Amino acid sequence: MKLNAFERAAMNNPIRAAHQHHREASWFRRLAGGTLSGQHVLEVGCGRGVGVEVLLDRLDAGQVTAFDLDSSMVELAQRRLHSRPDGAVSLSVGDVCEIEQPDATFDTVVDFGIIHHAPDWQTGVAEIARTLRPGGLLLFEEVPRWMLDTWAMRTLTVHPRENRFEAAEFAEELARHGLHGTGRLQRRVGGFLFVGAARKTGAAK
Repeated sequence: MKLNAFERAAMNNPIRAAHQHHREASWFRRLAGGTLSGQHVLEVGCGRGVGVEVLLDRLDAGQVTAFDLDSSMVELAQRRLHSRPDGAVSLSVGDVCEIEQPDATFDTVVDFGIIHHAPDWQTGVAEIARTLRPGGLLLFEEVPRWMLDTWAMRTLTVHPRENRFEAAEFAEELARHGLHGTGRLQRRVGGFLFVGAARKTGAAK
């Protein structure tokens, strides 16, 4: 589901970018047990490309593939990242519920709060699991159901209203697809977000 004007403004501004570069990068570095040095990383829902910057510059990813459902966001990301070295970034229009990548492609998948936008979020989880290599890592921050049910979120945003999840339900769905948590889910920003990491069953190749 695409963002409305309010959500686009909330997600695409200097304050949000600074938060991703510093606090969120720090969360993910700790959850990953270090950097993502040399890894091929997928970002689901790249927006205007700030997350790709974070993955390359703060987490040392070797290569980032990223997509967004909104073609205008992909165009902004292309402009933002145009000076990156050849082969470092691949951007496209795409859907987390139908990821156009082969099985077992990525070392790490990163979700900067995208899956709760998908009406059929369980399919998104299944697609992420499919594209992760055995032993691969999912790093995620997500918005719980109770937050989406607040007056402000129901009034100002266009999130799906049915079939949402709390943190424990999200973890259960990950486990159904062979993605098992590497530590306790962490509440952030007063509980408005939860963050975590899950590793795909199987030995890394």
